[in-house]
Amino acid sequence: MRIKLKICGVTSIEDAIEISRIGVDYIGVVNDLSSPRYRPLQFIDELKKYISTPIVSVRVSGDITTFYNTSADYIQIHRVLSDEELEIVTTFSKKTILYVPASLDYIDYLKKAQRATDLILFDSPKKGIRSDPKILRILLNYHPDAGVGGGINIENIHEYLALEPKWIDVSSGVEISIGKKDLNLVKRLKEAVDSWRR
Repeated sequence: MRIKLKICGVTSIEDAIEISRIGVDYIGVVNDLSSPRYRPLQFIDELKKYISTPIVSVRVSGDITTFYNTSADYIQIHRVLSDEELEIVTTFSKKTILYVPASLDYIDYLKKAQRATDLILFDSPKKGIRSDPKILRILLNYHPDAGVGGGINIENIHEYLALEPKWIDVSSGVEISIGKKDLNLVKRLKEAVDSWRR
């Protein structure tokens, strides 16, 4: 099975249309006010008029029961949840991606998250820090179908493809400026993912 590609932090309809044409598998929209890439939920409704690529609504803070009031195809909760919140996730029918910090300190949390969803994203435990491929390799032994993110770009993509995750998650690695995507970089990244041979 081929590795998939998610481009996250898309902030304009024009970029979303072009990224969709390039053929990425998922487009991420950040619906959290704390992010400089924030877009309101209505932005997803608008995108749905133009693209058929599955859209992921990315949330961080707030009451998780409110996260599901969206037309997005997936919800990504990008914070470590409490046991009670993990239980709540199991009650929703919409597909949920749970963030697990790419650190061996979070293996116990990973095991709890696995009981709530089969969609796991291993991403950097700290903003601005690249995920360590050696740590990701260990974590992928626990959950081989996880996605990986955290500082991935065209220069280092092959280090992460070699891990053979389910998908690669990229945001700032294909940006001209915050939220503005470099479509040439997106295309090159997609070509790198598509040309990868196990």
